[in-house]
Amino acid sequence: MSRMIHRINVILQNDEIRMIEAEDNETILNAMARHGIFYPSACGGRGTCGKCKVMVLEGNIIATPEDYRSFTEQELQQAYRLSCKAKVKGELTIKLLAPEETGMEVLSNSMRKVRSVLNPLQYYIAIDLGTTTIVVTLIDSVGNNLATFTSINPQRSYGADVISRINISNKGKKHELMEMIRKTIRDGILAVIQKAVVEAGKVKRVAIAGNTTMVHLYMGYSCTGLGTYPFQPVNIGFIEDSLEGIDAIPVTLLPGITTFVGGDIVSGLAVCGFHRKEEPCLLIDLGTNGEMALGNKDKILVTSTAVGPAFEGGNLSCGTGSIPGAISHMNIKGNEISYETIGNKPPIGICGTGVIEIISELLRVGIIDETGLLTDAYFEQGYTITEDIKVTQKDIRELQLAKAAVRAGVEILASNYGITLDHISTVYLAGGFGFHLDIDKAVHIGLLPPELKENIKVIGNSSLSGAISYLTEPNMKEAMQHIVSVSGEIHLSNEPDFNELYLQYMSFDNE
Repeated sequence: MSRMIHRINVILQNDEIRMIEAEDNETILNAMARHGIFYPSACGGRGTCGKCKVMVLEGNIIATPEDYRSFTEQELQQAYRLSCKAKVKGELTIKLLAPEETGMEVLSNSMRKVRSVLNPLQYYIAIDLGTTTIVVTLIDSVGNNLATFTSINPQRSYGADVISRINISNKGKKHELMEMIRKTIRDGILAVIQKAVVEAGKVKRVAIAGNTTMVHLYMGYSCTGLGTYPFQPVNIGFIEDSLEGIDAIPVTLLPGITTFVGGDIVSGLAVCGFHRKEEPCLLIDLGTNGEMALGNKDKILVTSTAVGPAFEGGNLSCGTGSIPGAISHMNIKGNEISYETIGNKPPIGICGTGVIEIISELLRVGIIDETGLLTDAYFEQGYTITEDIKVTQKDIRELQLAKAAVRAGVEILASNYGITLDHISTVYLAGGFGFHLDIDKAVHIGLLPPELKENIKVIGNSSLSGAISYLTEPNMKEAMQHIVSVSGEIHLSNEPDFNELYLQYMSFDNE
């Protein structure tokens, strides 16, 4: 029996019209994702975040209960719909009401210092496989960056966080998710080879650093054990693979420590030299997930907590990813507001660093108090930044939840390690969020402890740096194996002091 196919004309925000096809009863969001239109859906298609709104200009989409919760009566009459719940029954013309997640700022820098080499005889490719973004870098034999490809992880259309991806995979989308990520990586490899004018046959190896869920999705492993207790991964060791259609270049996926602390963190620990450290050091990576590791060459404790929806704008009323037009910095001086946007584009929303700075400024000038409560003048409608962008009381609470989890996590790690914070010699702040973070404002709101402020070292994309080091430095495989062998996991939910610390650090009065 043949499948019924419907045509959809999609009007993008730049007024370009794309024609795509959707199967009968397929959601608009899913159809767009298959055609390379990456539309925000932080909740993974559950209809709770309200990010994936569209307007139906021609055709008919019946409003769902989720639509009635997300839109006003007037908006419903104008045929506003959530694309994640809008099932296609015929031909449509729709207009996107939120910006696509294209042009997202992707951190592709390496913290490594390299030396020049003439006429290298072989090349390598290092890949940071992130939940939100992907970086593919072609390097020579000593780690010089010759060409870089960056992309949004196309799986993001199925949800901003790993839990959403796990659920989707377990509901029959495993193969589709695997193909999405492998195609993007293949495209990236071909792009950097072509850009650097390098023969594919001279690329000797590919190394991929990614969290445990991303590795499972890349390999097509079952994610059943990742989402439920006792959280058993299929494989978190070194994995050898190859990519079809790329002259069978061998691929190594770097090892993780646990289901929640993967190869991206092991890469970061290795490139920071934790396997050689005498004094305890702390690695914090605040990406889509918040991972932390504390230790030295003899003992490392790791933990993780869900923070991405707040720090990446997913659960915020005007939140967005790090795309052109996202407010990334802000200051208040008297009655004047000044802000910067990514790419100096007109403001379209607020990204993670912008949220930190805005709330720090509101706290400093007394518009929110130490409990996070907006003053009466702003409590109902929120604090307006532009005509279309505001910070609401709910947004502030979302940030408080995320920052309290991170701060409590740091304290729990130190307590279990048997040290106080002033024993930590260096704090390595990794990832794109950390790279652009205003440290003073992060300390001001209580995200980072003031005791650690002077010891913080921003290191950029340590996951990518670790993959480069694995390919180009001797004994790096043994270093990663050692790091895994001396590491133990702390489950914050099992810690008797976590809830008390969590509630304490919800407050902004905790410097």
